[in-house]
Amino acid sequence: MSPLPAINAAPFGKEKIQRRLAAILTADIVGYSALMGSAEEDTHRRVCAEISKLGRAIARSGGQVFGVAGDGLIAEFPSAVDAVTCALRFQTNARRRTGAVSPERRLLFRIGIHAGEIMVQGDQIGGTAVNIAARLEPLADPGGILISAAVYDQVRQRVPSAFACVGERRLKNIRAPVMLYATHAKTVLTESDVPTPPRSWDRVSGEERRDYRPVLAVLPFRALHRSEVDTYFAEGMIDDIIRALSGLKDLLVISRSSTTGFKLFPVDLHRAFRELDADYVLHGSLRRQGDALRLTVELANHGGVIWADRFDGTLGSIFEMQDAIAMRVASIVAPHLRSHELARADRKRPESLTAYDLTLQALSLIHKLERTSFIEARRLLEQAAACDAAYAPAYSHLASLGMQWIGQGWSNDDNADCLAASHAARMAIERDPNDAVGLSIYGHLQSYLLHDYYSAQEYFKRALAAGPSCASAWAYSGLTLGYAGETARAVEHAEHAVRLSPLGSDAFWLEHYLSQAYYLAGRHEDAIAWGRASAAKGASNASNLRCLIASLVAAGQRAEADLVARQLLKLIPEYRVRLFRSRTPLCGQVRDIFATQLLEAGIPD
Repeated sequence: MSPLPAINAAPFGKEKIQRRLAAILTADIVGYSALMGSAEEDTHRRVCAEISKLGRAIARSGGQVFGVAGDGLIAEFPSAVDAVTCALRFQTNARRRTGAVSPERRLLFRIGIHAGEIMVQGDQIGGTAVNIAARLEPLADPGGILISAAVYDQVRQRVPSAFACVGERRLKNIRAPVMLYATHAKTVLTESDVPTPPRSWDRVSGEERRDYRPVLAVLPFRALHRSEVDTYFAEGMIDDIIRALSGLKDLLVISRSSTTGFKLFPVDLHRAFRELDADYVLHGSLRRQGDALRLTVELANHGGVIWADRFDGTLGSIFEMQDAIAMRVASIVAPHLRSHELARADRKRPESLTAYDLTLQALSLIHKLERTSFIEARRLLEQAAACDAAYAPAYSHLASLGMQWIGQGWSNDDNADCLAASHAARMAIERDPNDAVGLSIYGHLQSYLLHDYYSAQEYFKRALAAGPSCASAWAYSGLTLGYAGETARAVEHAEHAVRLSPLGSDAFWLEHYLSQAYYLAGRHEDAIAWGRASAAKGASNASNLRCLIASLVAAGQRAEADLVARQLLKLIPEYRVRLFRSRTPLCGQVRDIFATQLLEAGIPD
């Protein structure tokens, strides 16, 4: 078996400080000094055993112990729900274990929990959030749990326990007072009595949710050999897949912390759908033989498995393989989900369609690239916006439709259509300033219609920060880089976009954007190959036909260039090269060469 890549350890104290949000749990044993004074060896043995039990409980709940000091410890959790649930379970079991012990020998923990930003340097953590958690623990009742308002706000509707407000307290060296809440574990609970926390909304009917998007749960992958390396790889794979899928704004992905509890039990899809309130569940297993790896993945909905596949590779470069498989799974899962959601929307009665349903139907029509389908898609998107004025995707896709309407040569008033698209794009990002798709569409509008490449790049930076796996953000940023003359980076971005979404219904657009990037980089044969691939799926894409014509002329393939030019004129009989010159975001010599190549292929001036 190939060894894991070495970690370059920095000298102690020299590691870079990282900041992240976390829930901090601190715990210690009540009356530890007195217990040690009466029976030192017995107390030490029992305390070590209890601290070990608490450490294992923290690990099972997805937490990480950062420090142990005799009678207590400090740990970090990815969520406040995980921290409080873990504390409740442990205190319940601790009460049960010590119930028969005499009061003077009983070991009782006090636990404090706070949530906020922490600083991490190597294996040390710090920051105000850690200090607050440390101040809460001594104030808790013996056997009790004291939490801050920051934690209470996150758990009050998701953890089955009663919380009592104990008022504001001023904590040592903490500037502002902190509102505190107390809770106690019940004496009869078992671990199974603390269920997976419910979602913050109730599913009385799937149509009544305020967020219309489908919910996907990614269950822990199973390492069939259960070695440390296999488990490490499987857990890293889940993180990468969730990160990739979370960048897709038309999908809600349940956090890993909510699915960790399924790791210890056989796969039970009915339980997963019920407890996680998910529409889709992705699960899989990892098998290794020597350096050879096989990952088997299934995607299921309430009706059963809708897609399954397997991925083979080697362990030689574990991190690269994690990234490759995660991207592949994400790129395949997304179009499967969209097609199933569209089929579901098509089966619904018109009066029960949500803004999400109407937008899905509109996107299906837009991809047909027909004038009449665009008109109907515009009507559906306007209906979606009227149905839910806060639903940002309806506006962002209205803006995208407006740009494509102009690009296809169907606009009778470029200025009016440009203003309408700009207004819709602004409405979208006002409603959701962190939607990667909406930000990328707004950025593309800045460069494609307004030729403001600098402003466009700022929006693409925001889009890629919000959705690193958003194919349209990579694709549109690649287009703008090409317009600005940064052709090498344009190719990189366009290639990444195609890798992210090779099977989606919009794949022909991404292939066209890659073709154009290759054309601008002078790689005409590559431009022709991808232009042909795009044309095979979207034969009516006028922009792709123009780029394919220019690429063929540049490569000396005049016969095929003339044929494609006739296809373009059949699609848009009134199309002229002067129209291209007036609208294209290309500029200077690049624009002039492109226009000349269109003329050489027979497009009238």
